[in-house]
Amino acid sequence: MSTSTRHRPRTPATNTPRVVVPLWTTAVTAVVAAVTIAVVALLSGPRHSRPPAAAPAPPVTAVAATIDGQDIPVRELALYLAQERSATFTHFRQKFGAEDGPGFWTTEHDGRTPAAYLRERALADVTRVTVTLHLAHDQGLLADSGYDAFLRNWQTENARRRTAVAAHQVIYGPVQYTESNYFTYVLNNLAAALRDRLTATRAITTPDSALRSWFTTHRADFPHQSFTTAHEQVRQAYVLARYQALIDHLAGSAHVRVHDRVFDAVPVV
Repeated sequence: MSTSTRHRPRTPATNTPRVVVPLWTTAVTAVVAAVTIAVVALLSGPRHSRPPAAAPAPPVTAVAATIDGQDIPVRELALYLAQERSATFTHFRQKFGAEDGPGFWTTEHDGRTPAAYLRERALADVTRVTVTLHLAHDQGLLADSGYDAFLRNWQTENARRRTAVAAHQVIYGPVQYTESNYFTYVLNNLAAALRDRLTATRAITTPDSALRSWFTTHRADFPHQSFTTAHEQVRQAYVLARYQALIDHLAGSAHVRVHDRVFDAVPVV
């Protein structure tokens, strides 16, 4: 299988301590049934006209890319393709006047097709998430950063919710999570926990001088407030910016190896 290696621009590094203490959502083994790419693609985003199939769709378990040693299966990549599809369609419609139709995804504009652009965006997304999961593992917030572990926990959580509903117990949130929605839910909670852990371990520090400087630079974000009254909001905004810069650096430094034959054959619609 042919592969290609891609690197991203680097941003300034932030050192973080490595602490490994297993913690994930409740870990209970479950057998996950295989699903087709067509099902995964329905998880989010509108559908547009299909291009002619260049090659048979690879199995959902096939490895589309490897990021810092972590294999990314087609099933996981398909989540990001679905999430980025609408933005890609809008980009080519607004910038090039491209219209929906049989040739939309395969027509070149400035040397690039919408399908290639969409795959690039999806690859950037999955790279950013993968380095986030690796950081969470290093910080002791995640026992297993692989997608298989996520799928097991998703199935377990939905089984728990089905049991609770059958027993007429109160549950919060949906009766059943979709794969895409549960992934977003887990990532949002994990990012919040990571920010707390990084500040608690002083990997991200919040000296008063830095917060005052941030307040002055972003004064418009805190109208009619003094630094004292806005202190906690300023601290949260500053920590978020530092955290995002750290993830940007890790994503830019990641070793990304694309398995071209599989990656290019994953359907974009």
